[in-house]
Amino acid sequence: MNAPPKKYATSQDWTRLQAQIMRLYLDEDKTLEEVKSYMEEHHEFFATVSMYKKKFTAWGALKNLRLDEVLQILHLKKLRDADHKQSLFFIRNREVDQCSLQVYLSRNPTVFAKLEAGAEPSPEAIRDVSCRTPPSPVLPALSSKRLSPSPSPSPSPSPSLRTPPPRTPPSRSPSPVVQCNRLSPVPEDMLRALHIYLDQSFKSDLWSWSESRCWNTRGRNGPSGLLSAVLDRCITAGLSMTRQVEPATVRRALDVPFAMLTRVFRNPPPIMIPKLVSAAAHLNRIGRGEIGSLLLQFCRDLTITTLGQDNPLTRFWNGLLSIPRLEQQDAMGRILSLCVSEYGTRLGEAHPLTIEAYLKYFDTVEREKDPRVQLQSLEHQLSKTDKDFADGSLLGLLKLEHALATCKLNLEQQRLDKAEEALVRLNASFLTARDHSFRYIWLGYIQCLKGNHPAAESFYRSSVSAAKRTGSRDCVLEALYQLETFFLHSRKPVEAEKVRAERFRVFRRDSIIWTDQVGMPHSRGSTAGPSVMILHIGSDDSSARWRPSAFSEITEYVNASRFMP
Repeated sequence: MNAPPKKYATSQDWTRLQAQIMRLYLDEDKTLEEVKSYMEEHHEFFATVSMYKKKFTAWGALKNLRLDEVLQILHLKKLRDADHKQSLFFIRNREVDQCSLQVYLSRNPTVFAKLEAGAEPSPEAIRDVSCRTPPSPVLPALSSKRLSPSPSPSPSPSPSLRTPPPRTPPSRSPSPVVQCNRLSPVPEDMLRALHIYLDQSFKSDLWSWSESRCWNTRGRNGPSGLLSAVLDRCITAGLSMTRQVEPATVRRALDVPFAMLTRVFRNPPPIMIPKLVSAAAHLNRIGRGEIGSLLLQFCRDLTITTLGQDNPLTRFWNGLLSIPRLEQQDAMGRILSLCVSEYGTRLGEAHPLTIEAYLKYFDTVEREKDPRVQLQSLEHQLSKTDKDFADGSLLGLLKLEHALATCKLNLEQQRLDKAEEALVRLNASFLTARDHSFRYIWLGYIQCLKGNHPAAESFYRSSVSAAKRTGSRDCVLEALYQLETFFLHSRKPVEAEKVRAERFRVFRRDSIIWTDQVGMPHSRGSTAGPSVMILHIGSDDSSARWRPSAFSEITEYVNASRFMP
């Protein structure tokens, strides 16, 4: 006997059971399919998915945040922050989940730029979003997940992430727990000045671009490569200094990279602001905030010297330095999100410059969050690229970050095989030498947790070999430190001491390394081919302020195959 045909719900049925449906969907957080099944089984209430969606829209029963609603939340938050008030936000009298809001902001970092540009929420959002003062202030803290693993010095490592933080963390490693409120206010003039600077740089032909890249019109790609080397040297100098040294000693150590910034500022690359800001944020995270402050102050002084007090870039640096150091991390995230938005508007969301700026944003903001949130942000960004993406190394780095977030999530759940699989199955053909080094460190860490010390040692040694191909002292020091720590964990003090001696030799080198392209002029007797330029720089360290013009420079070219960092 055939079952009787379903009788779909009438308008009276919807009205009668609206409260029940809303409770299941919103209060109990059931999926639409679960609500549909429950109503059919317990109330013989039949409706299609399309019918449910239409009713949910009519009732305002929307789980996902919308841009207009988030803009109104940020607008209200900005007003209440000015009055030093804590806030709870509600959409149609339902409290906004802070985690959902953070996920939305992670996937859409340009929303801050739209707010600063004066974007207005719709009248419906203004009507639906409300704000109340909580009964007691809540200060959310984001726990930081260490990105660079280090074997525990105890005899038997435990498969967890509770390992001591490395003394020389890599450039993509967040360190201690940071109090970070992504909605805290920042000086409006600072963001406005940055917008003007970026806009003028594109319009004045200071920067040129194609579908695959963007560069300084006069300096081509040289200033960007030099800037990376300079910042690498700043981080290395910060790591090599103890906290008890005199400020003058710190300045002398930074004299080399700071002097070379004058070359960069004469022909600023499009990625200059994201690189400088993310480097300062990294120094803050690893406990070297004083070095980061010196870097920002020098950028301000250099801009005043070269461009004048009234230049938008000068106003930008002044605005950033006006923020207390402990509150700068959030402002740096806002700066990077604005850069991502500006580059995306000018060049497209899938342009390599936009992706590179996003990776700086990810390193500064997203890496501090739960691996699940990281995965959502990275998957959203990867969806904007395609197989024909112009810059293979950037695509490789995006995929490596995705693999690392997957790895960390599996390590939290003590699924070591799954964590290893996430890194092993990654297509390594697009990875740079730095990324290879970093990937080997994580693979060595996982083998150490498994108790397979021979395999772990092999991975750690491979990390050092890859790091030496980068020309990056920071990368080499991190790889050597990880190898040294592994030997200490494995109770091999002699081998550990040898690695430590090599690490100190790298620390003591004073030259700054900048890898050049094929065809650069060589010193007499050198052969043709890829070269490394070694810059020996000194300046007047008796001056109370940095004087960008007070430095001398000796340049030496050597064949890259004969140079080891």
